[in-house]
Amino acid sequence: MRRINSVSSWRRWFIDVVAPVSLTLIVLIGWQVYVWLSDIRPEVLPGPIRIVRESVESAGAIWAHALVTMSEVGAGFAISVICAIALGMLLDLSSPVRRALYPLIVASQTVPIPVVAPLMIVWFGFGILPKIIVIGLFTFVPIVLGFAAGLAATERPTLNLMRTLGASRWQLYRYVKIPAALPDLFTGLRIAAIYAVLGAIFGELAGATDGLGIFLEQSRLSFRTDLVFGAIFVVALLSYLLFLAVVLLERRAIPWRFQRRET
Repeated sequence: MRRINSVSSWRRWFIDVVAPVSLTLIVLIGWQVYVWLSDIRPEVLPGPIRIVRESVESAGAIWAHALVTMSEVGAGFAISVICAIALGMLLDLSSPVRRALYPLIVASQTVPIPVVAPLMIVWFGFGILPKIIVIGLFTFVPIVLGFAAGLAATERPTLNLMRTLGASRWQLYRYVKIPAALPDLFTGLRIAAIYAVLGAIFGELAGATDGLGIFLEQSRLSFRTDLVFGAIFVVALLSYLLFLAVVLLERRAIPWRFQRRET
Protein backbone atom coordinates (compact mmCIF):
# COMPACT_ATOMS: atom_id res chain seq x y z
CA MET A 1 0.00 0.00 0.00
CA ARG A 2 2.84 2.40 0.88
CA ARG A 3 4.52 1.62 -2.45
CA ILE A 4 1.29 2.34 -4.32
CA ASN A 5 0.89 5.67 -2.54
CA SER A 6 4.53 6.56 -3.33
CA VAL A 7 4.04 5.79 -7.02
CA SER A 8 0.82 7.77 -7.05
CA SER A 9 2.50 10.81 -5.44
CA TRP A 10 5.37 10.69 -7.93
CA ARG A 11 2.87 10.48 -10.77
CA ARG A 12 0.95 13.50 -9.48
CA TRP A 13 4.21 15.44 -9.07
CA PHE A 14 5.20 14.59 -12.64
CA ILE A 15 1.83 15.68 -14.03
CA ASP A 16 1.65 18.85 -11.91
CA VAL A 17 5.28 20.03 -12.20
CA VAL A 18 7.46 18.20 -14.69
CA ALA A 19 4.95 18.07 -17.56
CA PRO A 20 4.04 21.81 -17.67
CA VAL A 21 7.66 22.90 -17.12
CA SER A 22 8.87 20.60 -19.90
CA LEU A 23 6.18 21.83 -22.28
CA THR A 24 7.06 25.45 -21.50
CA LEU A 25 10.76 24.80 -22.17
CA ILE A 26 9.94 23.11 -25.49
CA VAL A 27 7.86 26.10 -26.59
CA LEU A 28 10.56 28.60 -25.56
CA ILE A 29 13.32 26.64 -27.28
CA GLY A 30 11.26 26.31 -30.43
CA TRP A 31 10.49 30.04 -30.31
CA GLN A 32 14.18 30.94 -29.95
CA VAL A 33 15.26 28.58 -32.73
CA TYR A 34 12.63 30.05 -35.05
CA VAL A 35 13.89 33.59 -34.35
CA TRP A 36 17.47 32.52 -35.08
CA LEU A 37 16.64 30.68 -38.29
CA SER A 38 14.21 33.22 -39.70
CA ASP A 39 16.43 36.20 -38.85
CA ILE A 40 13.30 38.16 -37.98
CA ARG A 41 13.71 41.68 -36.62
CA PRO A 42 13.43 41.98 -32.80
CA GLU A 43 10.94 44.82 -33.22
CA VAL A 44 8.60 42.29 -34.82
CA LEU A 45 9.30 39.18 -32.75
CA PRO A 46 12.11 39.11 -30.19
CA GLY A 47 13.45 35.82 -28.93
CA PRO A 48 13.10 34.66 -25.32
CA ILE A 49 16.80 35.34 -24.66
CA ARG A 50 16.48 38.96 -25.75
CA ILE A 51 13.25 39.36 -23.78
CA VAL A 52 14.90 38.12 -20.60
CA ARG A 53 18.04 40.23 -21.13
CA GLU A 54 16.17 43.48 -21.80
CA SER A 55 13.65 42.83 -19.03
CA VAL A 56 16.46 42.31 -16.51
CA GLU A 57 18.06 45.60 -17.60
CA SER A 58 14.69 47.34 -17.10
CA ALA A 59 13.84 45.44 -13.91
CA GLY A 60 13.79 48.61 -11.81
CA ALA A 61 11.19 50.32 -13.98
CA ILE A 62 9.11 47.14 -14.30
CA TRP A 63 9.18 46.61 -10.54
CA ALA A 64 8.09 50.20 -9.83
CA HIS A 65 5.13 49.88 -12.19
CA ALA A 66 4.31 46.40 -10.85
CA LEU A 67 4.06 47.76 -7.29
CA VAL A 68 1.41 50.24 -8.43
CA THR A 69 -0.55 47.52 -10.20
CA MET A 70 -0.30 45.16 -7.22
CA SER A 71 -1.64 47.83 -4.86
CA GLU A 72 -4.60 48.40 -7.18
CA VAL A 73 -5.25 44.66 -7.47
CA GLY A 74 -5.01 44.15 -3.70
CA ALA A 75 -7.49 46.93 -2.91
CA GLY A 76 -9.85 46.15 -5.79
CA PHE A 77 -9.92 42.40 -5.22
CA ALA A 78 -10.44 42.72 -1.46
CA ILE A 79 -13.34 45.18 -1.87
CA SER A 80 -14.85 43.00 -4.60
CA VAL A 81 -14.73 39.90 -2.37
CA ILE A 82 -16.34 41.69 0.59
CA CYS A 83 -19.15 43.17 -1.53
CA ALA A 84 -19.74 39.90 -3.38
CA ILE A 85 -20.02 37.86 -0.17
CA ALA A 86 -22.42 40.41 1.34
CA LEU A 87 -24.59 40.44 -1.79
CA GLY A 88 -24.49 36.64 -2.04
CA MET A 89 -25.86 36.43 1.50
CA LEU A 90 -28.56 38.96 0.62
CA LEU A 91 -29.59 37.01 -2.48
CA ASP A 92 -29.99 33.88 -0.36
CA LEU A 93 -31.86 35.64 2.44
CA SER A 94 -34.48 37.33 0.26
CA SER A 95 -36.21 35.74 -2.72
CA PRO A 96 -37.63 39.08 -3.99
CA VAL A 97 -34.14 40.61 -3.92
CA ARG A 98 -32.74 37.57 -5.73
CA ARG A 99 -35.38 37.71 -8.46
CA ALA A 100 -34.82 41.45 -8.88
CA LEU A 101 -31.01 41.54 -8.86
CA TYR A 102 -29.97 38.21 -10.35
CA PRO A 103 -30.79 39.16 -13.98
CA LEU A 104 -29.02 42.50 -13.55
CA ILE A 105 -25.90 40.80 -12.17
CA VAL A 106 -25.80 38.40 -15.11
CA ALA A 107 -26.48 41.20 -17.61
CA SER A 108 -23.59 43.23 -16.19
CA GLN A 109 -21.20 40.71 -17.74
CA THR A 110 -22.34 41.77 -21.22
CA VAL A 111 -21.00 45.30 -20.67
CA PRO A 112 -17.83 45.86 -22.75
CA ILE A 113 -15.47 46.84 -19.95
CA PRO A 114 -12.74 48.29 -22.22
CA VAL A 115 -15.37 50.74 -23.47
CA VAL A 116 -16.66 51.56 -19.98
CA ALA A 117 -13.21 52.01 -18.41
CA PRO A 118 -12.54 55.43 -20.01
CA LEU A 119 -15.87 56.64 -18.64
CA MET A 120 -14.67 55.76 -15.15
CA ILE A 121 -11.75 58.12 -15.67
CA VAL A 122 -14.13 60.88 -16.74
CA TRP A 123 -16.39 60.32 -13.74
CA PHE A 124 -13.85 59.61 -10.99
CA GLY A 125 -10.55 61.06 -12.19
CA PHE A 126 -7.10 59.48 -12.53
CA GLY A 127 -6.79 58.12 -8.98
CA ILE A 128 -7.08 54.55 -7.75
CA LEU A 129 -10.90 54.54 -7.53
CA PRO A 130 -11.54 53.95 -11.28
CA LYS A 131 -9.10 51.03 -11.26
CA ILE A 132 -10.85 49.49 -8.24
CA ILE A 133 -14.20 49.78 -10.01
CA VAL A 134 -12.87 48.18 -13.19
CA ILE A 135 -11.29 45.35 -11.18
CA GLY A 136 -14.64 44.89 -9.46
CA LEU A 137 -16.41 44.65 -12.82
CA PHE A 138 -14.02 41.87 -13.80
CA THR A 139 -14.11 39.93 -10.52
CA PHE A 140 -17.41 40.61 -8.73
CA VAL A 141 -19.82 38.44 -10.70
CA PRO A 142 -18.02 35.05 -10.52
CA ILE A 143 -17.70 35.40 -6.75
CA VAL A 144 -21.27 36.46 -5.99
CA LEU A 145 -22.82 33.90 -8.34
CA GLY A 146 -20.64 31.09 -7.00
CA PHE A 147 -21.35 31.95 -3.37
CA ALA A 148 -25.09 32.40 -3.93
CA ALA A 149 -25.28 29.08 -5.80
CA GLY A 150 -23.44 27.31 -2.97
CA LEU A 151 -25.78 28.75 -0.34
CA ALA A 152 -28.85 27.77 -2.35
CA ALA A 153 -27.58 24.21 -2.86
CA THR A 154 -27.39 23.38 0.86
CA GLU A 155 -29.03 20.03 1.56
CA ARG A 156 -32.59 20.43 2.85
CA PRO A 157 -32.49 17.46 5.27
CA THR A 158 -29.56 19.05 7.11
CA LEU A 159 -31.37 22.39 7.35
CA ASN A 160 -34.55 20.70 8.59
CA LEU A 161 -32.57 18.80 11.23
CA MET A 162 -30.94 22.01 12.47
CA ARG A 163 -34.34 23.75 12.64
CA THR A 164 -35.72 20.81 14.60
CA LEU A 165 -32.86 21.24 17.08
CA GLY A 166 -33.83 24.88 17.51
CA ALA A 167 -31.08 26.54 15.48
CA SER A 168 -31.51 30.21 14.67
CA ARG A 169 -31.08 31.63 11.18
CA TRP A 170 -27.58 32.86 12.06
CA GLN A 171 -26.65 29.39 13.34
CA LEU A 172 -27.97 27.83 10.12
CA TYR A 173 -25.64 30.04 8.11
CA ARG A 174 -22.68 29.71 10.44
CA TYR A 175 -22.71 25.94 10.88
CA VAL A 176 -24.41 24.65 7.73
CA LYS A 177 -24.93 26.97 4.78
CA ILE A 178 -21.66 28.91 4.70
CA PRO A 179 -19.42 25.81 5.21
CA ALA A 180 -21.39 24.01 2.49
CA ALA A 181 -21.01 27.00 0.13
CA LEU A 182 -17.25 27.39 0.58
CA PRO A 183 -16.29 25.11 -2.38
CA ASP A 184 -18.48 27.17 -4.73
CA LEU A 185 -17.20 30.41 -3.23
CA PHE A 186 -13.58 29.43 -3.82
CA THR A 187 -14.39 28.34 -7.36
CA GLY A 188 -15.60 31.88 -8.00
CA LEU A 189 -12.55 33.31 -6.23
CA ARG A 190 -10.18 31.30 -8.42
CA ILE A 191 -11.89 32.56 -11.56
CA ALA A 192 -11.88 36.13 -10.26
CA ALA A 193 -8.19 35.95 -9.31
CA ILE A 194 -7.27 35.23 -12.91
CA TYR A 195 -9.03 38.37 -14.14
CA ALA A 196 -8.13 40.77 -11.32
CA VAL A 197 -4.76 41.82 -12.76
CA LEU A 198 -6.30 42.09 -16.22
CA GLY A 199 -8.89 44.48 -14.81
CA ALA A 200 -6.13 46.66 -13.35
CA ILE A 201 -4.36 46.74 -16.72
CA PHE A 202 -7.53 47.88 -18.50
CA GLY A 203 -8.09 50.55 -15.86
CA GLU A 204 -4.54 51.84 -16.28
CA LEU A 205 -4.76 51.87 -20.06
CA ALA A 206 -7.89 53.99 -19.78
CA GLY A 207 -6.02 56.63 -17.83
CA ALA A 208 -3.09 56.52 -15.40
CA THR A 209 0.46 57.71 -14.92
CA ASP A 210 1.96 54.53 -13.45
CA GLY A 211 1.34 50.80 -13.56
CA LEU A 212 2.10 47.85 -15.81
CA GLY A 213 -0.61 48.97 -18.22
CA ILE A 214 1.20 52.26 -18.74
CA PHE A 215 4.54 50.45 -19.07
CA LEU A 216 3.02 48.16 -21.70
CA GLU A 217 1.64 51.09 -23.67
CA GLN A 218 4.88 53.08 -23.48
CA SER A 219 6.90 50.05 -24.62
CA ARG A 220 4.51 49.42 -27.50
CA LEU A 221 4.67 53.02 -28.69
CA SER A 222 8.48 52.86 -28.50
CA PHE A 223 8.53 49.65 -30.57
CA ARG A 224 10.16 47.85 -27.62
CA THR A 225 8.45 44.55 -28.32
CA ASP A 226 10.89 42.77 -26.01
CA LEU A 227 9.76 44.86 -23.06
CA VAL A 228 6.12 44.35 -24.05
CA PHE A 229 6.65 40.59 -23.77
CA GLY A 230 8.53 41.07 -20.51
CA ALA A 231 5.65 43.07 -19.03
CA ILE A 232 3.16 40.49 -20.27
CA PHE A 233 5.14 37.82 -18.45
CA VAL A 234 5.01 39.86 -15.22
CA VAL A 235 1.24 40.32 -15.62
CA ALA A 236 0.81 36.56 -16.11
CA LEU A 237 3.06 35.87 -13.11
CA LEU A 238 1.05 38.21 -10.86
CA SER A 239 -2.20 36.57 -11.96
CA TYR A 240 -0.79 33.13 -11.25
CA LEU A 241 0.50 34.16 -7.82
CA LEU A 242 -2.90 35.58 -6.89
CA PHE A 243 -4.55 32.39 -8.14
CA LEU A 244 -2.08 30.31 -6.10
CA ALA A 245 -2.79 32.40 -2.99
CA VAL A 246 -6.51 31.65 -3.37
CA VAL A 247 -5.77 27.93 -3.78
CA LEU A 248 -3.59 27.90 -0.65
CA LEU A 249 -6.29 29.75 1.29
CA GLU A 250 -8.83 27.21 0.06
CA ARG A 251 -6.67 24.36 1.32
CA ARG A 252 -6.58 25.98 4.76
CA ALA A 253 -10.29 26.83 4.81
CA ILE A 254 -11.68 23.50 3.54
CA PRO A 255 -8.90 20.90 3.89
CA TRP A 256 -11.37 18.00 3.88
CA ARG A 257 -12.18 18.65 0.24
CA PHE A 258 -8.58 18.09 -0.84
CA GLN A 259 -8.13 15.12 1.49
CA ARG A 260 -11.11 13.41 -0.10
CA ARG A 261 -9.78 14.20 -3.56
CA GLU A 262 -6.32 12.76 -2.80
CA THR A 263 -7.60 9.49 -1.34
